[in-house]
Amino acid sequence: MADRVVYKGANHVLTNNTEGRIRLIQPKSGTINKFIRWWNRKGSQYIECGIFRVELDNGVVVRLVIPHVKGGMTVEIRHDGYGNFTFPGCRLERIAVVAADSSNVLVEYQFSKVSGGAVLKRTLGGIPTPTIEVVVDEAPVLVVEEVKEEPAEPVIEEVEEAKEVEITTEAQLKKMTKKQMLAWALERGHDFVDNHTKAELLIECTALLAD
Repeated sequence: MADRVVYKGANHVLTNNTEGRIRLIQPKSGTINKFIRWWNRKGSQYIECGIFRVELDNGVVVRLVIPHVKGGMTVEIRHDGYGNFTFPGCRLERIAVVAADSSNVLVEYQFSKVSGGAVLKRTLGGIPTPTIEVVVDEAPVLVVEEVKEEPAEPVIEEVEEAKEVEITTEAQLKKMTKKQMLAWALERGHDFVDNHTKAELLIECTALLAD
């Protein structure tokens, strides 16, 4: 089953004949997503990108991360249904296939600006396979034992004390570094821009405390 999508950048999809198997994920705010940069990593650097949810024919779901597409440029995405992608005439530097629930890169496609020639496909984690649960029916075994009655002993149950949920305060945020605040926000599902000043990040993080 061959799927085809033409992507223009931000939240603009020109063509999509996939019947929902490839779907652009809308950002929580604004018109473009952000994802941690997987190459030349120095700290927590984030890039602007388009992120597509891709469902394979076997039911496995992955995500396709396409770095920022400049104005006037389009990216054609072709998928064979088994996790193999092609990008005819792509002028980007690289595109990644990542896990559905983490930032782990499974496969990276490097184009001529990086590879120096033909498209280079780097398999890192590899496309996952579906988990198959095998249920074995076993015939019940009837065991008859002589039961001797013994005095019942009291049952003592240990009650685990409830753990208090750690709550971050504004004073603690002020003591954090920029890197710590970015990581703190990311744990709560917010990818903030790394090039903001510490004061701007503090304002954004403080706003999350009210959520």
